[in-house]
Amino acid sequence: MSGSTWRDHPFVLGGRYRANIKILSHPNSEFSKNSVYELKNIGHSHYDSASVFAFINVESGKLQSWWWFDDEPESLCADYFSVVT
Repeated sequence: MSGSTWRDHPFVLGGRYRANIKILSHPNSEFSKNSVYELKNIGHSHYDSASVFAFINVESGKLQSWWWFDDEPESLCADYFSVVT
């Protein structure tokens, strides 16, 4: 597990997060409301101007990516995900 992005964010590699809402993300990723995901990688696409967070669905094992574009609000992390304790 590795990676980084220029943006401040609450995510920790290896941490588990619950999707607060259904999230459709580029490219072809879908996060289901109330499903739990484990963060595996963090990166930044300079070409696409986006921070990219790669998660594994804990139940299905499916890899999902959430793209947080640089012009989107800082509040999206808290709006979209909650820490699983």
